Amino acid sequence: MNKDVGLHLSRCVSIKSITMCMVLTICSLLSNTDYCRGQATDQPVEYETPGVLDAYDILPPNLLEGKNFWVDRRVVSYGLNNRYTISSHFGKFEANGEEMLRIREHEIKAIESLREIKKSKAFGDAVKKAVKSPIKGAKALITDPVSTVKGVPKGIGKLFSRIGEMTKGGRGDSEDSYTKELIGFSATKRQYANKFGVDVYSSNEVLQKELNSVAWAGFAGGVGVKLAMMPIKGASEAAYYSIQATKLTHGMNMILLDKAPEDLRQINREKLIQMGVKESVIYEFLHHPAYSPRHETILVHALADMQGVKNREQFIKKALYAEYEEEAFLYQRMAEMLHGYHTQVKPIKELVPVRKFMVGYTSDQTIVATFPIDLLYWIELSDLGSAALAKLDLTGRPVKKTEIWVTGSLTPRAMQEFNARGLVVNERSGEVLLPPSKNN
Repeated sequence: MNKDVGLHLSRCVSIKSITMCMVLTICSLLSNTDYCRGQATDQPVEYETPGVLDAYDILPPNLLEGKNFWVDRRVVSYGLNNRYTISSHFGKFEANGEEMLRIREHEIKAIESLREIKKSKAFGDAVKKAVKSPIKGAKALITDPVSTVKGVPKGIGKLFSRIGEMTKGGRGDSEDSYTKELIGFSATKRQYANKFGVDVYSSNEVLQKELNSVAWAGFAGGVGVKLAMMPIKGASEAAYYSIQATKLTHGMNMILLDKAPEDLRQINREKLIQMGVKESVIYEFLHHPAYSPRHETILVHALADMQGVKNREQFIKKALYAEYEEEAFLYQRMAEMLHGYHTQVKPIKELVPVRKFMVGYTSDQTIVATFPIDLLYWIELSDLGSAALAKLDLTGRPVKKTEIWVTGSLTPRAMQEFNARGLVVNERSGEVLLPPSKNN
């Protein structure tokens, strides 16, 4: 990585700066230059200037507000994704991109329902039983779950990979028994997360607190998931729902429900070995701090399902460039979109590395690049990135057409410039590449 890019990334430590880090990272991914600097020309290029958007102008009504939340009208655009701020009765939440906005709003509904469970008699009875449990720390896990179960929000994906890391402090002679109990707790927690359609490894600290509290009461108190949730069936419309899953992720949700993280790693490792990934790369990927077990599992299965496609192992190597959770999600979505193109549009013959990401190459000599973005402006990185794709030289492999598939859209100016370079742009491609599961 270029030293200047690395220096900028190392400074990205606050939540608000992560989006700018992503812009810089993607700029490095797309550009054929070492750094995102303007190319020397006789005439300076006039770029668009991303600014502040109005949420009411760009979002559908159902995303603007709900029972317990509302989106701030001021939305900052960084030229790729929009940064949303969600205010709610449970605190403020940030979302980078419309897809993450949908996830956070969904989690807010889950938080509401989990808190309703805690008002029920079933939960109260479970707490009374749990505090008398011989399991060390049972009461603390209910009253202060975030402090007791370490690793929230960052690193939540590693909570269960090593049972001994779930809580600190000696367990003495009861350690083996405690471990078995904690394994039962994690399974209960996954059941609750699945019931509410949320990611058990979510970085949402408020959601994790409520999940830990309710799951522990249900586990240590001996109250099953169905019994604990019965009191809120008629009290909350948000009690039962699920995030719209794609054909791919629906199957992944079942695996994530049934398997503990250490089991997921073993499954993913076997699939990576079959794809020809070296053991050192496998280890680094499966223990990468930016990837939760969900990120890893969906990404690996998307590639594994593209049987016969060459160079899939190269995607894993590129995915190691992720610095933050949001970038891990970016690589996950790229893999899903390539899988969607392969299964829904036409088969991809091989994957080709371009800087730090991968594009597809089909038998009819088409280059396919996929990007999960909201709104792409004609900015410097758009200029450099589109130029890199338009001039891509696949030695010995002719290119007749280059397609770019984005989940969002391009500004009219960006579309004009991309088309002028012979690039075929497909907007709102999620409807094609990420089709919903019939089980939704």
